Amino acid sequence: MGFSSFDPQTSLWKRLLVGFAEEVDLDNSGRVLVSPELRKFAGIDKQVMMVGQGSHFEVWSVEAWEAQLAQLDRGDGKPPPGLENFAL
Repeated sequence: MGFSSFDPQTSLWKRLLVGFAEEVDLDNSGRVLVSPELRKFAGIDKQVMMVGQGSHFEVWSVEAWEAQLAQLDRGDGKPPPGLENFAL
């Protein structure tokens, strides 16, 4: 959320990545119930990947997550602008 909202490309990515975020509670069995809208948007059917992001996690369809990893393999290895000095 710390990236500029004045850059159209950054705003597009923030809209896509954060715009669909939902806060959810665990059900009585300790499960996270993902809304039908988010399941449709994410292409989630049965199996998912839970990807840690610091204070939260993302839920990905297995196929979409594997595509993300393949995209990283095809890239030049450079982080996007603004993340040059990022460290965990």
